[in-house]
Amino acid sequence: MFKVGDVKEIALDDGSVKPLKMKTLSLKPLMFEIPNFLSADECAHYIKVAKEVGLEESLTISPEIALQRFRLMDINQDKLLSMEEMMLTIQGAMDVFLDKEDVLKMYNETNFDQNHDGSINEEESKQFTPADMRTYVEDLVKDSPEKRSRYSEEVWLTDENSVEDTIFQSLKERIAKVTQLAPQIIKRSDFQVLKYDIKGHYNVHYDSSQKLNIAKYPCCKHRGEKGCRYCRFMTVMVYLNDVEKGGETAFIVAGNETVDHKYIFLNQMTNVYKECDAAMLKVKPELGKMVMWYNHLVDQDTNWIGELDENSLHGGCGVTKGEKWIGNFWITVSDEVEKDLDSVVETTKDEL
Repeated sequence: MFKVGDVKEIALDDGSVKPLKMKTLSLKPLMFEIPNFLSADECAHYIKVAKEVGLEESLTISPEIALQRFRLMDINQDKLLSMEEMMLTIQGAMDVFLDKEDVLKMYNETNFDQNHDGSINEEESKQFTPADMRTYVEDLVKDSPEKRSRYSEEVWLTDENSVEDTIFQSLKERIAKVTQLAPQIIKRSDFQVLKYDIKGHYNVHYDSSQKLNIAKYPCCKHRGEKGCRYCRFMTVMVYLNDVEKGGETAFIVAGNETVDHKYIFLNQMTNVYKECDAAMLKVKPELGKMVMWYNHLVDQDTNWIGELDENSLHGGCGVTKGEKWIGNFWITVSDEVEKDLDSVVETTKDEL
């Protein structure tokens, strides 16, 4: 059994003199940290490779999906959209977090609020389209990127662009050691490097998907695949530099007995750019430190991926000084342990 604060030593097989020290940070979700998991040279290497491959803007949803998701959030069903409800409408559809001042400015500049009472009635709501609102909001976040749900740059490192990279291969071997998972499962998981500049952040989210309707939405086998769901059993995250100020990883409901999603959404607790200090657990970014957690509970029958652990809700707080580099390694599995074991066997055959 694990206990918060316990430290376990892990000896590596790569010639390292000192064993790694793994500390338990939380039980809900089950989470650990390992200082000095990567050396300064290894961290610098990943940053260098990321720059060479080329970073691109991180996105959460496309403009087309934003239009499909658009719903007026009349929470109290009074047929009037208050400023708070408009804020939630834009957040839900576009992953953008506005405040009351932003909404008032939008009303003044667009005349959406024709009677200037600070709310939108049914007749006023017919005078603009979701596309009109999307256009305005997109222009707004160009000058105020901190209002986005996510503000960062990213690149994916794969066997294709890092196949000859011995440091990349040793990282996967090290992750297999500390997670005690088959190396072949680690090898087919995704590795992403991200850069956060000043105001860079990622508001609260899950790394994996709910285990719903498995027959209709099986686990994704490839990144970018559609009609499936993420089955990221674990997240392994490594800080690649020391951040001068800010940039903590915040788990807003770590340790809570229950998770009230409606309360979290209505009170905008997901906005860790503004509400970082309210999180139940925060991890400080430090060069070489690894943090790993289970996104799913363990199914007692299969001893494999179970229901999503709702306590794994987390985000990246805003960087207020300097920059932040991290590496995310998502350990991706299927719904059935037998399929994963078969894939391990097939991968091994291919390598022979």
